[in-house]
Parts: sequence; structure tokens; C-alpha cells
Amino acid sequence: MHPSSLARNMMSNKGYYEPHTYRMSPAMLRARQPYFVKNMIGLAVLVAIPVGIYMYTYNFLNQDDFDDIPIPPLDEETIKELQREYAETKNKK
Repeated sequence: MHPSSLARNMMSNKGYYEPHTYRMSPAMLRARQPYFVKNMIGLAVLVAIPVGIYMYTYNFLNQDDFDDIPIPPLDEETIKELQREYAETKNKK
């Protein structure tokens, strides 16, 4: 079925939609009313699962601690070389 003919067939059913505004009729709203609470519960569950996974991951990654990793000491020559490289990259910007 062609998309325009499908849309025409859907809109030709004047019992459920108002023809000029395409709003749902009171009959359609009454027919959908019993499912509203179940749909909202389903929506809450579907939203809660990814949000819960995101929050768990965020909290898990924030617990990462690098204090146990030893940092090797740097000699003065290496520090001056790193400072020079930093100054060069800063001046290029």
C-alpha cells in the first residue's frame, strides 16, 4: 500500500480523529485511558534500566584510585625539557 493512501485511510476514519485538526476524539481518548497507567509504568521501567546502568558505571569509575601506582622521580634535565616542550606548544596556539 502506498504511504499516502495509508495515511488517507487512517484519516478517513472520522470516529477517532477530528478531520481538520487531526486531534483524537473523546471516544479515542476514552479508549486509550485504561492503558495510560500501564504505559507509564512500562516507560518508567524502560527509562530506569539505562539510567541505572549509567549511574552504576559512573559511580564505579569514580572509585578508581591511582595512589598505589608509583610515580618515578624525574631529574632536573627532564623537567626542564618538558617545560620547554610545553612552552613551545603553548606558543603555537
